[in-house]
Amino acid sequence: MKYNVTFKVGTLEASDKAYYEKMNPGYKCTGETLEERYEEEHGWEGGACTYVVMKGKWTRYGMCRDCGDHYVIARYSRYDRINKGTLELIRDVEDC
Repeated sequence: MKYNVTFKVGTLEASDKAYYEKMNPGYKCTGETLEERYEEEHGWEGGACTYVVMKGKWTRYGMCRDCGDHYVIARYSRYDRINKGTLELIRDVEDC
């Protein structure tokens, strides 16, 4: 089954930002979210996942990290890069 992936940047409330920093010692929350949406080729909704964008030394599993001009998402077996300017997905890259 083919599907399209799109991304959308959002913002967090200040109280949520403090919560995520407390739950992830050593990481700083940027206050941004990155929503990943899946749409099947026939136009049906395939689902979505929202990541809280963090800054730190490396990208932990299930995390989205701000790496300057792009984001990195740590998946189960790979890292994916999302360009901040175009929100284009590049699969299977090195962590930044």
